[in-house]
Amino acid sequence: MKIRIFSATLFVVLAGLFTTGCDLDRYPSDMSTVDHIDIGNLQSITLGTYAKLKEEYHYKTLHQVGEYGGDNVALSGPTSDALQYIYRYERQTDNYYTGRVWRFTYQMVANVNKMIEELEGFGTDDMKDAALVQHLHGENLLLRAYLYFNCCNIFGRQYMDANGPENNLGIPIKTVSDVDYYPPRATVKEVYDQILADATLGAAYLKRDDNSPERDNTMISQEVAWAFLSRIHLYMGNWKDAEAYADSVINSGSYELLTGDSYKNYPQHVPESNKETIWCIRMVKDKDYKDYYMDYYSVGSMYSIRDGHGWGEMFPSQSYLDLIREYPQDLRFGFIEEQYDAEDPRMWMVYVDGDNYVTKTVRQSGTDYIIVEDPGLYDNSTVQKEEVDGVTRYYVEIGNVRYDVWVENALSFTKALPARYILKCSYQEHQGQLYSPVLFRLAEMYLNRAEARYHQGDLQGAIEDVNVIRRRAGIPERAVADAINNDRILQWVLDERRLELAWEAHRKYDVFRNRQTLDRQYPGQHLSASNPMTELAPDDVRVIEYIPQAEINVYPIELVQNP
Repeated sequence: MKIRIFSATLFVVLAGLFTTGCDLDRYPSDMSTVDHIDIGNLQSITLGTYAKLKEEYHYKTLHQVGEYGGDNVALSGPTSDALQYIYRYERQTDNYYTGRVWRFTYQMVANVNKMIEELEGFGTDDMKDAALVQHLHGENLLLRAYLYFNCCNIFGRQYMDANGPENNLGIPIKTVSDVDYYPPRATVKEVYDQILADATLGAAYLKRDDNSPERDNTMISQEVAWAFLSRIHLYMGNWKDAEAYADSVINSGSYELLTGDSYKNYPQHVPESNKETIWCIRMVKDKDYKDYYMDYYSVGSMYSIRDGHGWGEMFPSQSYLDLIREYPQDLRFGFIEEQYDAEDPRMWMVYVDGDNYVTKTVRQSGTDYIIVEDPGLYDNSTVQKEEVDGVTRYYVEIGNVRYDVWVENALSFTKALPARYILKCSYQEHQGQLYSPVLFRLAEMYLNRAEARYHQGDLQGAIEDVNVIRRRAGIPERAVADAINNDRILQWVLDERRLELAWEAHRKYDVFRNRQTLDRQYPGQHLSASNPMTELAPDDVRVIEYIPQAEINVYPIELVQNP
């Protein structure tokens, strides 16, 4: 196998795990080699792995699977892009995006494995250098854990699947640089054991002292390790440890929740100056915008059109809108931008009837809304209203069947949906679709801790963490006494997680790891396709993606395909 380390560009790819039929080329002219390793090489090669994470078909697909596979989004119509197959759960053995995730994951793992071996044997008497080597060791262990975590969640079932992690296949685990070693698929339990071992040891190596190198939130630190360990243990159902690691991050004093307009403008900040971000993939203004085609092929390009760039075809789902509309003052409305129709001055009411949106013209009369368009369709020609928790909610009735409505100025339609742009993944430093994907942030830690506390019977503690997030959003707090039963408290936690972490690639996993059914009973392209998908149970075979067939074909031993 040909091993090339591109140090000149800090872009490192050791030959892919599943590439065959090539020779070892040890001295290409523009490359470092493992025979001539020094501190500078170790730093550069590690930075190369970070750079590889930027590759848009890697981080973009991680986002697509986590978010397009959930219930926060609705695709407005058909598209020629393979993303529609992820959205509709129409798995392909040759899907371009999932194929890139598999291939890039193992390319980066090969690189990290070699670095870990070099770091384990690297000796120096200089305290600063020794601290740097230890830190780099920790970074590479965390990178390997992060890569395996994401890959296993895409191609393997959730750890808490009813069948048990020891009975479900995950992905191959390779922790050595031996190019002739081809491991079989491990179980989900075995993969998570490796992830946990790497992340735990990495956290220990990342411990800070006076000799430790400076790191910001664009690189791995001990706090990143703690945040990741909190998420790992949450996914495994290790509630005590999930809470403890979230505690460590929250109590570190390194981060704070943004508030007010600063929070509503979360994606616009320079990443290093964002006090809530724990770790992000850093995209640089102007340079990365050009190098990574950030105008039409970034995470945010499907969600909005900014300064003329983007597609703007994936909108908030109706079920997400119903949830956030419980309190119109919610600051998280700032991540949604209605696209009003400049040529249509009407006011309308809009509601869902079956698979479609219905819009009817209304006019305001004092505090009421009168139905102007087809009033005879409704039991009352005035839009009905009620007060719930101090919030006015509107509805109409047809034959005593109730439809909740939203009254607003008329919007533009994109294909079959009213256009509402999602702004959470674009406009960094006011540049179009530029976005530094946020991998961990402080709000998640409160929500991790809330869920972990609930499962340990600390209901009050769970609600207190939920209320930290609700206070920041500017909406009423919850109280344990208001819950009908304990299950309702868990749903409050998950609802808050859905609202807060929307469009950050969590939703699919949050649904299925809690063994819930994905509910897609709202308008969108998933219903108009030839195989409409309204619900998906956590044990459905479509929950996990097919392993790319091309990788199976070249693998020297049997690589079992997903059912």
